[in-house]
Amino acid sequence: MNNDKENGFKESPEIDQSTVKESTTKNFVKEIKRIRWSRPAKSWRWFGITIAFTAAFAIFAFLITFIFTSLWNLVGIKS
Repeated sequence: MNNDKENGFKESPEIDQSTVKESTTKNFVKEIKRIRWSRPAKSWRWFGITIAFTAAFAIFAFLITFIFTSLWNLVGIKS
């Protein structure tokens, strides 16, 4: 008994994995070409802003840690 024919389902053909990989790669390249990239100057500007913000936040976190550590040492709390 062939259950596929009785249930009305068609047998799915085997998919070649190399074809899938090539198709995926081609689709990826097509999507990359469709992207509207910003100008390099704008990208570098935002990169600089991101680095500056990260550095400022790291300094802020260090200062908060230093202040609380000093405060706890004055009170006598030791870790």
